[in-house]
Amino acid sequence: MNNIFRAYDIRGIYNEELDPIIVARIGMAFGTYLGGTGKVSLGRDGRTSSIAMEQALISGIVSTGVHVVSLGLLPIPTANYWTWKNDFTAGVYITASHNPAQYNGIRFRHPDGTGYTGGNNEIRDIYLGDRFKKADWDSLGHVSHEDSNVVIEDYLDFISRHCSYKKKLTVVIDPGNGVGTLTAPRIFKRLGMNVITINSQVDGTFPGRPSEPSAENLVDLCDMVVKSGADLGIGYDGDADRCVFVDEGGRVVQVEKVAVMLGRMIIKEHEGPVITTVSGSMIVKEEIERSGGEVITIRVGDVFVAEAIKEYKAAFAAEDSAHFFIPFDYSFDDPLLTSMILLELISNGTSTLGDLAHEIPSYPKTEKAHDCDDGIKFDVIEDVVKHYKALEHLNLEVSTIDGARITYPDGWGLIRCSNTQPKVRITVEAHSVDRLNELEREFTNVFNEMKKGRTAGDLS
Repeated sequence: MNNIFRAYDIRGIYNEELDPIIVARIGMAFGTYLGGTGKVSLGRDGRTSSIAMEQALISGIVSTGVHVVSLGLLPIPTANYWTWKNDFTAGVYITASHNPAQYNGIRFRHPDGTGYTGGNNEIRDIYLGDRFKKADWDSLGHVSHEDSNVVIEDYLDFISRHCSYKKKLTVVIDPGNGVGTLTAPRIFKRLGMNVITINSQVDGTFPGRPSEPSAENLVDLCDMVVKSGADLGIGYDGDADRCVFVDEGGRVVQVEKVAVMLGRMIIKEHEGPVITTVSGSMIVKEEIERSGGEVITIRVGDVFVAEAIKEYKAAFAAEDSAHFFIPFDYSFDDPLLTSMILLELISNGTSTLGDLAHEIPSYPKTEKAHDCDDGIKFDVIEDVVKHYKALEHLNLEVSTIDGARITYPDGWGLIRCSNTQPKVRITVEAHSVDRLNELEREFTNVFNEMKKGRTAGDLS
């Protein structure tokens, strides 16, 4: 069961790792964590198992005395918005985000719509310890239902006040058969854009493309942008909390380049630093600082980014996994608001998305996964840190925010444990391909040496 409880959500293959009995007990653990009182919002994505999970989760939650307001089918940023706007003790959303169709999961939300971090561990411990607080038969929580269309319209009304457009653009929307189809086409049509859609029917089998909006999965979107002569394309994942942009030439734009464009625009009018994560490209730090801004680097994970936004009063944040945060009102990620702001930048300027992307430098970057037993992988990372800290004469920056990130003047490497697999991922970026190859060999050799030392130690 430990496998389904992750750093900031619960996730597994439905009817193998998650089934109605397990989900109901997770609901009981969540209600127990809340003390058996209060009211929670509950939304879901369009996966084939999400309705069944919704019913099971409701059963578990109300059995503890907590009330549930079901929001139905809608994107997670919209559910987060409704939780933030209204008087809820907490929120919960059923999704496996960008994972394949056979997966599903559960994400818990604070009253401000941001995700749980440490609270997930407490819920896990309640579950594993069978420490449920059950209400008496006459004190059960009750269930009510909110019209998802009302919630969506209220959300769209709220975010649309942030943007104004000087010229009409043509945009191709690819929700990937996810719930983004309920919001993205609607808002851009309302704002006067010419909208073309593909994969725009909610279908939990994801027949059009896999849920993850990666470059290899957005080929049809790229083709449609070129074929239609559109100004840009936008691809979303299954629950619409990630967005990837395609320029007018049908090229996927690097996430960090979009972060630079938006960051430059936002810090002109809003005070506060820009938040990025240890796995992201160094172009964000270089370009934002060149524009007079401050960049703070934190650990990977959208829930941790949301916490950092509140802690540092940030103006903008982005992860290289295509999560964007524009905290004008709330601290959670919202790719639809992000899309609207990017369209405003293009509509009100003289440059195309491709032109803007071309102006920002590109650095070669690789990421490779290496096998490493769960029992030693964190110790291996500690040994990597000790190895590089001992090289004082090189004056390296060694960060332990999330794994081991070693920064040279012309490149960096991140050696980080997988949260879900017996693997360690090594990410490397450098100013040139030759330096990239050099650093990749160095970090891989150091990792293998430390891993060998730990393995030999275990065997002895």
